Amino acid sequence: MAKAKSGLDPDRLLAARPAANRALRLEDRGDGLTLWVPIRRRWWMGPPLAWLLPFRTEKGVALDATGRQVFLACDGERTVEQIIEDFAEQHRMGFHDARGCVLTFLRSLTQRSLIALVVDRPESRAEPRPA
Repeated sequence: MAKAKSGLDPDRLLAARPAANRALRLEDRGDGLTLWVPIRRRWWMGPPLAWLLPFRTEKGVALDATGRQVFLACDGERTVEQIIEDFAEQHRMGFHDARGCVLTFLRSLTQRSLIALVVDRPESRAEPRPA
């Protein structure tokens, strides 16, 4: 079976459970959602340069209603496949079309450190030895 770009085979990717970064701060705007994630300070961002330049302490990502729906589904309990099925049902799309949309969005959230994919360990295929 072909490997996905993430290094996971498609079955393991669909079984992964996306979970939000614990360091996120959420700002509800009614029609959308803004996610604020802390920025890691570099060594050169300290004094004396920090006295002269006000460095940001967090970066924000604004989500529209659709992005909000997918992000809130990333609760660490639902699998990627369940999120795609719910998205497809609510937007009256086929599973494969919804898969492309949702996986692209989840990839961008992962690259921005807003979510993490929790992948279960593969089960051992070796049978246990009798004692």
